Amino acid sequence: MKSKSSISEKQVEKALVKKVESLGGKCWKFISPSRVGVPDRLCLMHKGKVAFIEVKKPGEKLRKIQIKRKNELEAMGFKVYVLDTIERIDEIIREIVGGKDDDLQTI
Repeated sequence: MKSKSSISEKQVEKALVKKVESLGGKCWKFISPSRVGVPDRLCLMHKGKVAFIEVKKPGEKLRKIQIKRKNELEAMGFKVYVLDTIERIDEIIREIVGGKDDDLQTI
């Protein structure tokens, strides 16, 4: 496996999409032409579970406008995550679906 520093944002994003889809969810690219700084992905899971995910390469931080958009969405009650490692994908999905460690096998 590649070291964290050699993994690109695109590789993290691809792994996220693959995992969500393997569980029967959708992980759509989210683009808003009139609004900069929106999260990269809209994650839709069973039973109406929804979250926004901003994907970064390992160690990369949010820009100021991305922090603003994250705060706006969270103030409206949406879950918003920042994902910068492949290893964190399962943890984030568990939080989205409200499950425990073993629940990812049964979704």
